[in-house]
Amino acid sequence: MLFVLIGLWTIGLLLIVTDPKRQTTRWIASIAFTGGSGGLSAVIHDDVMPFFYDQGWLTEPVAGMMTQAETICSLVCYYGLPYTFLMFTVVYHPHYSSWSLRKRWVPWALLIPVLVSFAFEPSADDPIPYRFVTLWTTPYILAGIAILIHATVKERNSFLRKHRMLTTLAAAPTLFFALFTLYVLPTYFGLYEWWRYNAWVIGFTLTVILFSSFRYGFMGLQISIQNQKLDYTLRAITSGTAILNHAIKNDVGKIRLFSEKIKSEAGQADEEQLTQDIEVIMNASQHIYDMIYRIQGQTQDVILHEEELRLDRLLEQSMEAIMAPSLGSVEAVRELRYTGSIRGDRAQLSEVFTNVMTNAVEAMPQGGRLTVRLTESKRNITVEIKDTGAGMDKKQLKRVFDPFYTTKSGKKLNFGLGLSYCYSVVQKHKGSMTIDSKQGAGTSVFINFPKKKGGRGR
Repeated sequence: MLFVLIGLWTIGLLLIVTDPKRQTTRWIASIAFTGGSGGLSAVIHDDVMPFFYDQGWLTEPVAGMMTQAETICSLVCYYGLPYTFLMFTVVYHPHYSSWSLRKRWVPWALLIPVLVSFAFEPSADDPIPYRFVTLWTTPYILAGIAILIHATVKERNSFLRKHRMLTTLAAAPTLFFALFTLYVLPTYFGLYEWWRYNAWVIGFTLTVILFSSFRYGFMGLQISIQNQKLDYTLRAITSGTAILNHAIKNDVGKIRLFSEKIKSEAGQADEEQLTQDIEVIMNASQHIYDMIYRIQGQTQDVILHEEELRLDRLLEQSMEAIMAPSLGSVEAVRELRYTGSIRGDRAQLSEVFTNVMTNAVEAMPQGGRLTVRLTESKRNITVEIKDTGAGMDKKQLKRVFDPFYTTKSGKKLNFGLGLSYCYSVVQKHKGSMTIDSKQGAGTSVFINFPKKKGGRGR
């Protein structure tokens, strides 16, 4: 059990040192510390107390202190492990930011069964009141495993899905085994010593974590630090360049198209139409400036500058000013039923809508219908951008959010970063982005934003 103690506490300490501000890191480190406390309890009972006895140091006060320390460590493991595991899986889920359960009281509410457990007196020689504790630890652990699996299945980015699979592989088998050895077997079968076999399963978990840390990184923990820095820098520089290229390419194309339009209609267009075309060009140049301003250096993240904005107007602007010159034989349908406001970054969201609409139009080279819907539900504001193009197969759909993946082979200046960038921007707005597509049946992109309290359409 000394191996379990050292292994788990070392992993927990490394995770906290690596990324102490991230909520998921703190919770998974808590799992390591609470699980390691069970190992410490066993070490005190099996190794420390016998050693003190052999040395003649185990006086009555010392024995009392050690027994109390053993009990406390045991309780931290029995009560803390299911609780910290469930809390980790909740905050680790990719849709956690949009869940209505994301309240400050949730951790406290889940803590109630833990606190109530202290009101029950355990039977003689039992460390905990098994029958009551098993009633809440079983659903906690099973729910946590189910959430981990669901999070892996729902993750659309294949790179992130690989990390979620490794996290599930590291955590789920160990907690499932612990459910039986710590709670079910003692409660219903009177088998109290099976917890000692946890060391073998924990050994497997530590192996997975160690392998993941060297190969892919585990919850932000990367053993090969130098390789990680070089890889991160290269990806960040390339990503920043590609994002700017994508934004500038669209807006420069728009400026060119409307400039040609003004030139060809010189002397014919009415003043109002000419003013609208000039405004399109001015907005495009302003958008280029905003995008460049928001890319904070080559290796830094894109930063949001939030303001109150109307999504219906932003979508109208994207369709009329950006998509109109490219629509051709594509029929544009607007169904903008929400007229309220949200807080968001105008430039970034404009880029998201432009990107998705551009993809939709390019998917219909022979013509079709582009439908843009804006609706509200009780909790969300939803933007749906739908095309009647060729659609995607399951293999393409799984990789559609991967950086640098593109289905548009042969096109110049296409780095495949568009949807990956859009996904990131929407997540920064605490929203979600999903794609529904079938070959021959078109593609629908759904972008959901959480409604602010009291927010209603006007």
